Amino acid sequence: MKSPVNFRMTRRGFLKVAGTGLTAATLGNTLLDFAAWEKEIQAAPTEMIPTQCNGCGNRCGILAYVKNGRIWKIEGNPEANGNLGLICPKGHGYVHELYNPQRLKGPLKRVGNRFEPISWEQAYKEIAQKINLILLENGPQSIFWVNYPQSNNLYALRLMHALGSPHYFTHGSTCYTARNAGWKVTVGQLPCNDLGNAKYILIIGRNPAGGIDLAQVKEIVEAKEKGAKLVVVDPRHSETAVIADEWLPIKPGTDLALLLSMIHVMIKEELYDKEFIKNKTVGFQELEDETVNYPPEWAEKVCEIPAKTIVRITREMAQARPKALLHRGYHGAFGSQYLNSFQTARALAIANSLLGNINREGGIIFPKSAKLGELQPKHPAPELPKVQKADGTGIPGRYPVGSYGDGITHAIPELALSGELKAGFVYHNNPLRTNPNPKRVIAGYKKLELLVAIDTVLSETASIAHYVLPESFYLERTEAVDTKHSGKRAQVSIQQQVVKPLYNTRPGTQIIIDLAKHLGVEKYFNFDIEEGNRLRLQPFGVTLEELKKKGMLFVGEEWKEGLSKLETPSGKVEIYSKALEDLGFSPLPRWEEPLVSPDPKDPRSFRLLHGKQAIHTHSMTANQPYLMEISRYYDMVRLWMNSERGKTLGLKDGDEIEIESSIGKGSIRVRLTEGIHPSAVWLPSGYGIYSRNLNNAFGVGLSYNDFVPTLFDPAVGHAMTSEVIVRIKKA
Repeated sequence: MKSPVNFRMTRRGFLKVAGTGLTAATLGNTLLDFAAWEKEIQAAPTEMIPTQCNGCGNRCGILAYVKNGRIWKIEGNPEANGNLGLICPKGHGYVHELYNPQRLKGPLKRVGNRFEPISWEQAYKEIAQKINLILLENGPQSIFWVNYPQSNNLYALRLMHALGSPHYFTHGSTCYTARNAGWKVTVGQLPCNDLGNAKYILIIGRNPAGGIDLAQVKEIVEAKEKGAKLVVVDPRHSETAVIADEWLPIKPGTDLALLLSMIHVMIKEELYDKEFIKNKTVGFQELEDETVNYPPEWAEKVCEIPAKTIVRITREMAQARPKALLHRGYHGAFGSQYLNSFQTARALAIANSLLGNINREGGIIFPKSAKLGELQPKHPAPELPKVQKADGTGIPGRYPVGSYGDGITHAIPELALSGELKAGFVYHNNPLRTNPNPKRVIAGYKKLELLVAIDTVLSETASIAHYVLPESFYLERTEAVDTKHSGKRAQVSIQQQVVKPLYNTRPGTQIIIDLAKHLGVEKYFNFDIEEGNRLRLQPFGVTLEELKKKGMLFVGEEWKEGLSKLETPSGKVEIYSKALEDLGFSPLPRWEEPLVSPDPKDPRSFRLLHGKQAIHTHSMTANQPYLMEISRYYDMVRLWMNSERGKTLGLKDGDEIEIESSIGKGSIRVRLTEGIHPSAVWLPSGYGIYSRNLNNAFGVGLSYNDFVPTLFDPAVGHAMTSEVIVRIKKA
């Protein structure tokens, strides 16, 4: 195994940087004394500036230290709800991207098969001309904006609405929209977990130690130190399973069966909170009638967790209620994975309700989130679009439970291929690598008459764009005030400039404002970032200067235990949903098979699963040399397969294998382990980069998206990214 990289400035290296191969360097008439220079540099003062990390979507609060105009180090901000003073490997590694020579250094325009530099003003002018022509010929419904969630989301949405377009998208349909929909239909909103005060924690599919959610990991560890039990239900022995008291390797796609059976046991043995069910829910009787069909003995045959284990953990949880919780979930298990993911999320919400833990300490709570002030009346808001979203979100007969705010991002290529979408902006996102079925995605995005990418590097998506607008690295820019860090007390936070931009780049919010002015909708954007931030802070009685000084500020009231009227039609927990029934969907969670399953007669047939490693975020961090070196050093770029299944295929640990689905194929080395369910194989996400502009990551590993067909769940429209069967053989 080779040693990790070790970057170190030596005297010789210093002289090379100074531009000479001699043993000394002369600047003007002064001999450059290395020892004196080193002493002066080390003695320079250090400035600490609070900001937010951009290494993933958590936007953790950090304290950045600057010395001699360069980043010296970062630390976690102990005030931040989301990370409680901690920083993960991604955060530490991604900070070095500031000095990555492969960063974009100025705006680019495609000319034939290559890019040429272009000025900001000329780029804006040409983009505006093309967009306005497309609007004139095809209407506002023909343009879109898609981004990975950022603090300036509302400005991007404002721009689309100013242009009359409803087509604002996030990555949600490939990540979390089924989970969100299940919770929203049942309790009215997406809650969070009071892990630190729980006595019993059951996590199904979620992997906060690999995901990574630093605050949750810290709270789980602290709860365990106080005697709490942690049970992890996951086909794979994940990073979170490592710290669990018990790991239950469930058959993939059958989490719904487990939950229905646990509900059966709670009702049959009267383990549920009778007062809560009587006063705070609707539809319990219908649930009792339905779940008689799901005893533990039935569930054991479906999910392959022993019936006695199902009964035991259900009883244990009931004994600990209301300080017992089933984690609200995220991507894994039911975020956007299966045909049954939406009803799995519903069943999980109902199971928590039976424990009487909704908005109770140690249970599932509704976090306090800051509501930012408005820009109007000083800056009027545009009217809402007069046309519906072409992807069908929120429309009866199409995807009525889908998230209008997130849209269905993996529908964009289909809408482009059909001619409904003509132009788009892709910001802080890379759909050509992070969406299923890349050949289809490439075809769709290439058909657009205009594609504008806003990025820091030439990603796969930026590489095919007509224009590339370079965003400043997160440490070089101040952005919109943020409310990401919700919790038992709300917080406002800010990402602010720490160092001067190294290149001809601009902040994302500034690019949005500039585009608006060139597109003729400047009346909605007659402000700059600072004024926008001041206006949005007004309701909290805090100043922008106070926020900049701390990076994070608590605002509003403390969370209080107790449940009043919920944001559901009945104002209560809707075990039975009349709204779903009216839309033609099951009003109760009922067992539903996954869309596809491996062929039990074929030893080469597996379900393909995927998930994060703690050192990478989607495709964004793969090109970072330090993080990629960790991947190589610890041999992490491998496909996980159950040891016994591997032996039947004549495989040894480390062998090269070929993997093929209905839409794609590739080869990769295998990791044989007892830590995965025999019916499945698992690929880590974040690899499989095919942009030749990212040479640290190019050609390393595979992406699960290469094997996943384009699918749409009938209720939510999510991508069902674990509904894929692959065949594997030795290479």
